[in-house]
Amino acid sequence: MPKQCIKRLKAILTEKDYVMALRSFEAQKPITFRANALRSTDKDVLEQVHQSGLETTPVPWCPMTHLLTKGTIRDLQELSAWEDGGLYIQAASSALAVHAMQVEQGMRVLDMCAAPGSKTTFIAALMQNTGMLIANDRSRKRLYRLREILQNQGVTNTEVLYGPGERLGQTHANCFDRVLVDAPCSGEGRFRLDKPLRFERWSTQEIRSLSKLQEQLLVAALRCVNVGGLVVYSTCTFAPEENEFVLDKVLNRNSINAKLVPLPSHLIPPTSSIPLSEWDGNSVKNNLSNAIRIVPDSTTTGFFISCLQRLS
Repeated sequence: MPKQCIKRLKAILTEKDYVMALRSFEAQKPITFRANALRSTDKDVLEQVHQSGLETTPVPWCPMTHLLTKGTIRDLQELSAWEDGGLYIQAASSALAVHAMQVEQGMRVLDMCAAPGSKTTFIAALMQNTGMLIANDRSRKRLYRLREILQNQGVTNTEVLYGPGERLGQTHANCFDRVLVDAPCSGEGRFRLDKPLRFERWSTQEIRSLSKLQEQLLVAALRCVNVGGLVVYSTCTFAPEENEFVLDKVLNRNSINAKLVPLPSHLIPPTSSIPLSEWDGNSVKNNLSNAIRIVPDSTTTGFFISCLQRLS
C-alpha cells in the first residue's frame, strides 16, 4: 500500500481502529447477504442456506442481514434463491446506509448514484414496490447492469435515469421524501491486499477531485428533497476530505438550511467512531457527532454514514 495512505490512516484512526483496519485489508472479505422481500422471505432463504450445509449468524446492528460463517460466495450463488433473486449478497455497511434512510411505503425516493443497484434494490424491497423510486447514475455502461439487477430482484416501482447527479437539484427540486447519495469515493474502506488495483490507483489528488464532486452531489440532494425530508450521504472511504469536510462545507452554505440528525441507536455498529473535528491543520465549524465512521472488521467493510434533514 502507498506509504502516504498508511500514514494518513494512522492519523485518522485510533491505534486500535488502525490495527483493525490493516488486519481487515489482509483478511478474506466478509460475506453478508439479505433476503429480498420482493421474491422471498428471511425464513425461506435461511432454511435453504442452512440445508445446503452453510452456516450463518445475524449482524445485530444491521437488520435483515446475515454473515456467512461457513461457506463461500460461490456456495451462495449456487442456491436457487440466488438464481431466482430471493437472496442478495451485500456488505452490511452498505445495507446500513439504506436503513439510515428510514424509508416507508408510498414515499418518493431518489438514489442519486445508483449503479450497480445494491442499495436501489434494497430500498425498493423496503418500500414493497410502492411509491416511486428514481435510480440515477452518470455511467451508461453501469446502467445496463443496474437494469438487469432490478429485473432479477422483481423491482417494479423504479425509473432509471442517466446523467450527472449534481444536475438533479435543478431538474428535480423539492420532489422527494428521501434521497441517498452514496457518493463516488476513493474506496479506502474496501482495500484488500489480494486486489492491489484499488490502492494502486489511490492518490491525494483523486481525493481532492472527488471531494469537489461529492459536495456538488450533496448540495443537489438537499435541493431535491422536500422540507422535512432526509438525505443520507455515505462513502466507503476514511478520507476526511470526502467525509467530514464535505458535510461541513455544505452545512456552511448560506443557501442550505439543514441539520445532521442521529442514526437510530440500534443501527450503530460497535466498531463505529465519531467523525474528526480537525484534519491537516483545518477545523470543521459544525458539530458532526451524529455522523459515524465504520471501521472494517470481520463483519463488514469500512464506511461513513451521515443523515441530514432539510429544514427549509
